[in-house]
Amino acid sequence: MSAEPTNNLTTSQSGIGRVSKIQPVSHFFLEGTDFTQTAEQSFGVIDAQKFRTTSTVSFSGTKNIYALCMGTVFVQPQAGDANKVNLVLKPYRQPVNGLNIKYIVYRGLQKSDLIVSDGKVAGSETEGVGFVRYIWGQFNQFYEGEEANKIPDFVAGFIGFPHTAEALTAQDETHLIDQYFYKITLPNESNPAEEDATTAYELPIVPRGIQLGTAIGEVGIDIILNQGDYLLENDPNPFQYNLKYARLASHTLDTSTLTDDFKKKLLRENCTDFLDIAAFYGLHANGAGKMYVDEQNKPLIEKNAIYARIQSFHNRNRFYLYIQSNRQRSYNFYGNYAYSEANTNDLKIGTSSDTLIETTFATQGWPIHVFQQSQMGSQDVHQVTLQLTTDSYRDAGLFVQTGVLASAQEENFVRQENLLQEATEDGSIDTNYTQPIVFATPAMGEHTIASFAQIIYEGKLFFVQEYAPPPEPDQPSLTPETHILKDIDDVFGLFNVRSSVVPAHDQQLPTIVDEKLQLINFPNGVDSTDMGAIKYKKVEDQLLKDDGSYLSRVTFETLLYSIKKEVATFTRSSSGHSDSVSTHTQSYTNESNSFYKPQKPYLLGTKVFTSSLTPINGLILETTFNHLPTKKILGITASEFQALQELATTHNLTYARVFFKSLFSEEGYITSIEEVAYKTSILGIVTENSSGTLQVFFPDNEILVYTIDLFVFFSQSYSEFIPDAIQALYPQYQTPELP
Repeated sequence: MSAEPTNNLTTSQSGIGRVSKIQPVSHFFLEGTDFTQTAEQSFGVIDAQKFRTTSTVSFSGTKNIYALCMGTVFVQPQAGDANKVNLVLKPYRQPVNGLNIKYIVYRGLQKSDLIVSDGKVAGSETEGVGFVRYIWGQFNQFYEGEEANKIPDFVAGFIGFPHTAEALTAQDETHLIDQYFYKITLPNESNPAEEDATTAYELPIVPRGIQLGTAIGEVGIDIILNQGDYLLENDPNPFQYNLKYARLASHTLDTSTLTDDFKKKLLRENCTDFLDIAAFYGLHANGAGKMYVDEQNKPLIEKNAIYARIQSFHNRNRFYLYIQSNRQRSYNFYGNYAYSEANTNDLKIGTSSDTLIETTFATQGWPIHVFQQSQMGSQDVHQVTLQLTTDSYRDAGLFVQTGVLASAQEENFVRQENLLQEATEDGSIDTNYTQPIVFATPAMGEHTIASFAQIIYEGKLFFVQEYAPPPEPDQPSLTPETHILKDIDDVFGLFNVRSSVVPAHDQQLPTIVDEKLQLINFPNGVDSTDMGAIKYKKVEDQLLKDDGSYLSRVTFETLLYSIKKEVATFTRSSSGHSDSVSTHTQSYTNESNSFYKPQKPYLLGTKVFTSSLTPINGLILETTFNHLPTKKILGITASEFQALQELATTHNLTYARVFFKSLFSEEGYITSIEEVAYKTSILGIVTENSSGTLQVFFPDNEILVYTIDLFVFFSQSYSEFIPDAIQALYPQYQTPELP
């Protein structure tokens, strides 16, 4: 693999799956290269009970600290040191495409650079560190032309810092950080129309590379990955991204104070939300990255120059492996990937297929696997090879979100013969493991340059039991039904959550996006399936009915991130349209409908059919270019959604997903008297109980959903009032025959 910056494509060894290199652009957070880091200061596993999320470095004297990327700034006091502050930077422009960073937390900046003793912002438009000069300039520009007595003091509250005892009390340490970036406010009992004083400001946005401040002797930094801009009500996870976390001098995940085994497991899952700063900067050494440093205008591009910048990190040669599996949990979270009952190993890993060592994924129980092994010779690229356990089921698949594959793949998807091994007559091939999956990562001679790979893998059928209520007295216990989790049972959730984006008024309803990628299959035109990596969103809307009442509804919609399509002549090809949506709100009025509809190129059409003597306004999903859709939609009423949500509340359940139980066979269609073929499913939830066991629950009153095309699923009440968007826009449009 070339290190030339103009070569921005990479390919596997077989020549299959040519994909673009990632092109990171960021600023090194610290001035100079003369810093040190001990093992005790570095990111990662301390022992089986502790995981350090903060990477701390030491140096002599005072150093400048820089904004890693363009972002919004929120300043907090540092616990235990009145002379220091911590700074939370929320990326406005992501430094690495495909790597969604939620927050960067700087720990240990000098308070006097930012705030003076009377609680005002330090400096002026011409004096002070770069950050205060920049925001003073914005402040002066905003109030230009105002009378002097109408210009407020530029107090520290405008950058989030609680500059008075009253403000500090108002900023309770249990408040989530999101509350201050998204203006989530509690009702003001004395004046409900007045905005809460703790969020009565707009936090400043600063450019990449601006001097944020200075630090003396040491500074710490956390990188937090984004899983979605929403808040989980009654979250059982013992760790929260709150002000207590934001104010620490250094942060460590610690299970030693917990007694509940499942809560320990949940806490360990949190380590996958964090990224080592050394590995982040190591991504830039692929020949396509740009690392800006200090006050220089020209970025570092060459691998040796970038490695020189990260060489003082203790973890400079570590390769981190993140594997997400079923239900967005880490690999083998549910114990379903162990090789066998007698062999708990689930991973083989090494520098080549000849040097693989069988082991257990994770590092001392923390679900990030650290690989660090010198490789002989003077090489530009090292290889990390691994195999994962599988039962060779036909829909097994793997997608690489971050990382460079050097083995056979299809645009970062690995499936079918590229993933599954074929048995041999002599039994020399162990088909309980996948094909070797090979990653290429930049190196300097025998040393790997710090980096990481993010994988989504679903390689085994997953079985789960239906909840069986306790038997009546003197009655035998019920035998629970066992279900196979289908890919669609692993997608739609967002129960008991609220949006981080606060509605401006009561006629705004939220759209919430789950940012974690998942794998799903879409029917294609060659009697097969296309594998896609998707996010999904939950949309609330209200329909104004003819009688003047409202019908509240909930719509789930997948958002395509990447797809591997089967291409064949004379068939409808699948759409490759990628979706880009973030959490937001949308408005409706009392006079007209502003109901949900998919964005272009998608359209909802209708086909009326009769099921059990009930007329159904059937929905189909089409595209304006006559491609097969690469999207799945579930539409139910708010009351139906609430019935599912109450199951989780009643039984003290968490992490629920919608479960589709086929009313008849999984494969067969029913044909209505109108000659419309359709399928019917009963909705339930698949969820974790308080001990972490997965179970399927169904409400007492059945919720039925139908599908004609396997793309859109809908209840009878949901679809009743939907007009045919296709015919409205294209009167001459003829719906193609479904495959």
